[in-house]
Amino acid sequence: MKLSLAAARPPLAAFSLVAGLAASLGGSAAHADAVRAMPAQDFIDTLAVNTHVNYTDGAYVNVHNVADDLAWLGIRHVRDMMPTGTPPFDNYVYLARRGVKFNFLMRTNIDQAIDQAVALNTAVPGSVVSIEGFNEVDNFPVTYNGLKGAAAGLALQREIYSRVRNASALAGVPVYDLTGYDPKLVDTRASSADYSNTHFYPQNGEQPSYNANGDRWLPAALGSVKKFELPVVVTEFGYFSMPQSGWYMLGVDEPTQAKGVLNGYMDAAAAGVKRLFVYELLDQKPDPQNKNAEMHYGMFRNDNSPKRVAHSIRNLTTILNTTTPHRASAAARDTLTYTLSDMPVSANSFLLKKKDGRFVLALWNETLIWDRANGTPLESPPAPVKLDFGANARRVDVYDPMVSAEPLTTHRDQRQLTVNVPDHVILLEITPADRPGT
Repeated sequence: MKLSLAAARPPLAAFSLVAGLAASLGGSAAHADAVRAMPAQDFIDTLAVNTHVNYTDGAYVNVHNVADDLAWLGIRHVRDMMPTGTPPFDNYVYLARRGVKFNFLMRTNIDQAIDQAVALNTAVPGSVVSIEGFNEVDNFPVTYNGLKGAAAGLALQREIYSRVRNASALAGVPVYDLTGYDPKLVDTRASSADYSNTHFYPQNGEQPSYNANGDRWLPAALGSVKKFELPVVVTEFGYFSMPQSGWYMLGVDEPTQAKGVLNGYMDAAAAGVKRLFVYELLDQKPDPQNKNAEMHYGMFRNDNSPKRVAHSIRNLTTILNTTTPHRASAAARDTLTYTLSDMPVSANSFLLKKKDGRFVLALWNETLIWDRANGTPLESPPAPVKLDFGANARRVDVYDPMVSAEPLTTHRDQRQLTVNVPDHVILLEITPADRPGT
């Protein structure tokens, strides 16, 4: 994708996520496994988005909106081009002072670019959290010392790595690999990158990780860089909200975009991706006749009104950030014991733990979400999944980030539930028996 390049939420028909309490399973209890949880704050730290603060026209001109939108979403990590002097350097300082953390994408003049990163990290320490090599050199070729294309990009990457390592003001700042070269032709990223880097855009309106036709967009992207044995970042991923039919790079409607992005964020974290940058924060320019797909990737429309995806991400981060007073002695354990039964092959689960000691179990089922032939959304029936804690849970609140940041259902003192898992992420907030109730 070319990086160089408050409306009311639509009415929603809430559907029942929990079919009801399961009757006793009968016979001996199924074996329950202790699952280690990822801290919710660590998960939130994987959420990132592309911006274009470097653009001097369109929606990104209003840098105050950019900061306000990120704060509203609960996201602080962005990917953008290195500052160039236009727009003013003060715009980046303003964002950094608002808590924005930058992954800066390299531009042609390496010396000047690194100097700008040094200047910002000096003005606002900790605001530059990574430096990335050149973007998609297959689409945007670079030259270096007589080399062209991928060879030039790979050579430049080693130069970038060396210069970042030698800049004292960037001490500890990791270097992300460039994108756009063929990993099959490269044996090592030693002295080139601290993180492997990849892009993926699900085609044909498909789900990020599982599709019945065999398409596995995220696993394929991660598999392409697995041999380098480095931690991985995904610096571009997304869906554009311009509904289309046909084949290949298809747009979807706004609710389907929200489903795909929510699932992608959760898929990536569950797969161990350090950070996933959705493309992008804002629709760059107006496109009322829907002729330019590039103008529809935003979480917010060009007039800065939030799309369904923005509401859903805000709900997700709000749910995970909401805590209650608790007893310090009750928050020690990082595992939750439970069993999931009847999970379809297309379904996924991921366990998080909030600061107050409560757990959040994410469940989602990657069934078809887009009718490629007709250019219309699809919604498969939710999959009934049995959840058994092995002992009574004090409380289980069920949330759908696509609907609200408030629980849709609440259950108390239950060992077993049957949960209807839809085609997008839902969250079960679990207060174990040894935690105080709320």
